[in-house]
Amino acid sequence: MPVELEFDYNAATAAMDIFSQDDINFLKQWTQKLDKSKYVPKDLSDKQLLLFYNACYGDLDKTKTCIEKYYSFRKNAPEFFDSRILNSEELWPSTEALEFSYLPEKSCEGYDLIYHRLHYTEPSKYHLESGVKLLFMTVDACLYKRGPQPGYIFLFDMRGVKLGHLTRVGLSSLRKFFQYVQEALPVRMKAIHVFNTEPVLDKLLMLIRPFMDKKFFDMIKFHHKNEDLEKFYESVVPRSALPPDHGGTLPDTQTLHKRCMQQLQDLEPYFKAEEHQRIEALPDKKRDKAMEKAFKNLEID
Repeated sequence: MPVELEFDYNAATAAMDIFSQDDINFLKQWTQKLDKSKYVPKDLSDKQLLLFYNACYGDLDKTKTCIEKYYSFRKNAPEFFDSRILNSEELWPSTEALEFSYLPEKSCEGYDLIYHRLHYTEPSKYHLESGVKLLFMTVDACLYKRGPQPGYIFLFDMRGVKLGHLTRVGLSSLRKFFQYVQEALPVRMKAIHVFNTEPVLDKLLMLIRPFMDKKFFDMIKFHHKNEDLEKFYESVVPRSALPPDHGGTLPDTQTLHKRCMQQLQDLEPYFKAEEHQRIEALPDKKRDKAMEKAFKNLEID
């Protein structure tokens, strides 16, 4: 069965700068011909295909590559994309230690805003894999609700980040994270703004720079904790779209986070359906193993 998304298809396509239903029909036919070794489901809905098509600015070859990489990465990074159950033993501690939100307002240019920071700053409470899983769940929830958008800006707050956090980061997980974000995430990434840069920033960049291409690295803008952000408010993100800790008028970050976590909880049937769709697309032997694992996870939860 196709996985249903909430956004209105006709309204979304009417607002897009590039769209052709013939292109979506072509992509649907293309998925039918793919070998199962590509892991791409054959029942992708028009809404699902539209997200990739929009992210790739209507370029069909790039869209096909993005789709293939998306499902390949999701198959090969189960720690990020499988068993997305908020109240599980794995995820629940990170919902309390971290803060996430897709913000209710947009940037000055109409881009969606994804926000993330630590809530508890003790390194022992930080777990990269579950944090990444929650981040991608937040992005997926935004796509589910709002559909294709002209762009995305990520806002990361470094407040409280210490050297101890870096020691809890595995290079293999970092590599998978940056590969997925740069090559397969079905959004138009416009910028990444990092607030409250800490002294550990130089060491963090040494750790992550090898995994970023130049185009992606150039999207990152750093803001010192004492920086005057008036130009940022005027040209990038208005105060009305930011929480109070960043000079804005939205509710506080913990309130925004709790709202987001409730939305992720409500979307549990969607996350399960999306995983089931991916499992059904696997070659027979891999599908049987994946289904067995999925059933075991359900029993544990």
